[in-house]
Amino acid sequence: MSSPFASRLGTNYSAQDKEIDQIKALLVEPCQKLKDLDEEIDAMRKALDKLTEERDTLSAYVEAHKALLSPFRRLPRDIIEAIFMACLPTHHNCVMSAQEAPVILGRICSSWRMISHSFPRLWSSLHIVEPVRHYSSSPGLHQAKAAQRLEVADAWLRRSGMCPLSISLQSYLDHGVGMDPPLMESTPNADSFLHILVPFASRWQNISLTISLSAVQTLLRLTENEVPLLKSLTITECRENPYDSTTWTLPQVCVLGAPGLARFSLSGRNVHSLDLPLCWSNLTALSLLGSGWSTGTITTNPQTCQVVLDILSRCPELRICTVMALEPPDSGYLQDFVVECPFLRTFYLLCDGTPLHTAGRLLSRLSLPALQDFQLKGISFGGPDPENTFSADSLLSFFAASTQLESINIDGAMFSRAILIDIFRRLPLGVRHITIARPVWQPRLEDTTFDDEILEALTVSPGHSLCPALEEVIIHYCPKVSDEAILRFIMSRMPALKLVDIKFDRERKVDILPTLQPFVEAGLKTSISYITFPSPKFSPWIGIPAISPFGLD
Repeated sequence: MSSPFASRLGTNYSAQDKEIDQIKALLVEPCQKLKDLDEEIDAMRKALDKLTEERDTLSAYVEAHKALLSPFRRLPRDIIEAIFMACLPTHHNCVMSAQEAPVILGRICSSWRMISHSFPRLWSSLHIVEPVRHYSSSPGLHQAKAAQRLEVADAWLRRSGMCPLSISLQSYLDHGVGMDPPLMESTPNADSFLHILVPFASRWQNISLTISLSAVQTLLRLTENEVPLLKSLTITECRENPYDSTTWTLPQVCVLGAPGLARFSLSGRNVHSLDLPLCWSNLTALSLLGSGWSTGTITTNPQTCQVVLDILSRCPELRICTVMALEPPDSGYLQDFVVECPFLRTFYLLCDGTPLHTAGRLLSRLSLPALQDFQLKGISFGGPDPENTFSADSLLSFFAASTQLESINIDGAMFSRAILIDIFRRLPLGVRHITIARPVWQPRLEDTTFDDEILEALTVSPGHSLCPALEEVIIHYCPKVSDEAILRFIMSRMPALKLVDIKFDRERKVDILPTLQPFVEAGLKTSISYITFPSPKFSPWIGIPAISPFGLD
């Protein structure tokens, strides 16, 4: 529509007095037409709403009848049960949550609820978390939550019929540590969550427990005959006081002697491992992580290299082993024999005090011809051990003899530069995975020996190639490795390299990601991260309170 004021429209122009009447007269006809159009639109909208309502009613009628023809409703029950089983989590036990199966399956419809609640296998695994009382919550609220969780756990397990059970329990010592006054009198019995499981002991198969000492003693009162199906048992003892040196009371006949127990894990307690009444010859997986000096815990029964060797000599069927060795500085000579574990494929060794010395002594007496995955970590807060020719030679000989080794995970801070380079040179040709990482409990060591020179030993150059089968490399928290060295290493290893995971505990100095982009597009999986420090703040409002401390005038 044309207008004599076209040049003024869309500007900040203000009409003059003589123009006001002219503009009002100009808008009479358009305003009337606009009103007519609004009325027409309103009438059409009402007609459309009526048609939509009729359409929705008819659609609901059709869909309700089509639902009667749904193929899923005609599925045999065994097929539905198989689908339900496929919905269960595969990497952990089922949790008490309506966001996951099996609980969510019973909230779809009454038919599914009936099927799920009457299908025992759906309820044969359970993860239980003892609720922790927050300092700001009332005792009554916490008690009610704990009671509700106990009731649900009991009902859950009763639905499991006669199925073997897989159960994990995350319990806590108490809920009133550091509170004044303490809150223990208003919390449930500390062993309540274990007691709810004991009536089902005859069907225990895979059990993982994080519990207090009193709960452990309750557990140990079960006899081997009461747990005929038990295959896997993990016990992690939680303690309020890490300096508590109380030991277990070990009956000669207890749950640990279950004839079918093949996988056993224990951590967090001073107990002499050799006194455990296990059927050692049946074990295929074993983890014994006790207390150590560096963790600030009194150790009355150190798991020395000789103890570890005695344990391994009792376990001829071991496939997987995780063990802590604590070698006192004044330890004597080891018995002059070599322990062979012919089937051990995975060996994780954690050494305390002087880790290189301890590892050297232990590995010099071990023969692991089938070893494929080896991890060596050390708890030491003083950097690498002093040079020890025997320990270094023993360690290097161990790597050279491990001809089936495919994966290695070591703490770069344990070794001197020369030993670490020699380790790479001794690794067998079939090594595909290397991890160099500082453990999370270790402080940041600026004098760590892992640097560009060591990484250069793994960098491929003409006539020089260590670990030619290498496919995966993980380097975590090695501050003296440069971006340029990482780039040279990766480029020299392409296209064989499949995965690179680097975590720097420093800021980025050189952006190598654009150079790596072609390799990423070709299939290389990369994760390279840095610490980002916050930028300094220069706000002119710093120091000004939001409200005057003296109130408003």
